[in-house]
Amino acid sequence: MKNLLVILTLLLTIESVFADELLLSVGGGAQPNSGQSNKTYGIDYSFGKFEKSYRQHIHFGVSYTKVEANTINHNSIYAVSIYPQLNLYPRQYSWGQPYFFVRALGPSYISGNQLGDRHQDNHFSFQAQVGYGVRLNWRSKEDMILMVSWKHFSNANLFTDNDGIDMPLVVNFGLNF
Repeated sequence: MKNLLVILTLLLTIESVFADELLLSVGGGAQPNSGQSNKTYGIDYSFGKFEKSYRQHIHFGVSYTKVEANTINHNSIYAVSIYPQLNLYPRQYSWGQPYFFVRALGPSYISGNQLGDRHQDNHFSFQAQVGYGVRLNWRSKEDMILMVSWKHFSNANLFTDNDGIDMPLVVNFGLNF
């Protein structure tokens, strides 16, 4: 009986465990403390979600980010990241759900150690992203997502060279399946 209860509980919660969100991103802007400007595009897939309450959700996902700088040398890198993302909702569900989100300490592989005048000691970095999002009702449920954020890559001073790589404005658009 106990095993049956555990299996039933897992089956009832399995829909809330799998997030299945796909997001496309584009953005860029001036690199702080530098003369360069960066632009970015990418794709994120959120494959898991834990709902602590209706106000707090933790998502887990993978991300591909391409970054280009307006420089002659070392003008392009890409990053592949795994991320946790904390979503904080101000109220219960309605026609559209606004939220604040933070991605922090997402381990990342970056393809190059230099982007323009920005230097990283090696190919290991972290993805950080902070912003505002909204889930909009499209097909009778909150399945359309729009996010605006700041995205950053650095090695958190774990290594000697740690010039952060920033994209001050990133817009993500996607769907929750």
